[in-house]
Amino acid sequence: MRRNSNLKGISLLILYQQTDMSVNHAAGNSSSYPIASLVKRLLQLFRDGLDEKLRPWGVTAAQLHVLAKLECEPGISGARLARACMVTPQTTQVLLRGIEQNGWIRRTKHPENDRILLATLTPSGKRILAKSRTAVGLVYDQMLDGLATREVRALESLLTHCATNLESSRSAASQPRYDSAR
Repeated sequence: MRRNSNLKGISLLILYQQTDMSVNHAAGNSSSYPIASLVKRLLQLFRDGLDEKLRPWGVTAAQLHVLAKLECEPGISGARLARACMVTPQTTQVLLRGIEQNGWIRRTKHPENDRILLATLTPSGKRILAKSRTAVGLVYDQMLDGLATREVRALESLLTHCATNLESSRSAASQPRYDSAR
């Protein structure tokens, strides 16, 4: 299986957020939702493996995601960065401060608004991002070990379909409802 060095495809894995799948339902345990529980377990194991591989370089999976987003969108606002990384604005600021202290980003004032700090990668940040991609690839390859290419494609297709189902229901819920009797 040839790995893709692009971090976009696995950003969800890097950004794993703690969720409680053990909501008390009729069956009374998390196995009532085996796929959701397996996805949660996979995400946690991926992130743990990635954090372990990144530890020698002093970077975390969360910091890596911020660096990757800044590479794609230099100067992105803190609020947009928080949404993209699926963390709170406060967490984003903590991550940015740590990344800045490590010398991986430079923050400058926005030319039109002094309260906004724009972040861009430094050469050191680009190097740590490049080194970290190797770790991402190793964990990704470990996760897919033993799966044939067609199985990986089928898994990607099934998970994409599930994500599309949830996205479409979310966007449908945000649509204004009109009374058809009018």
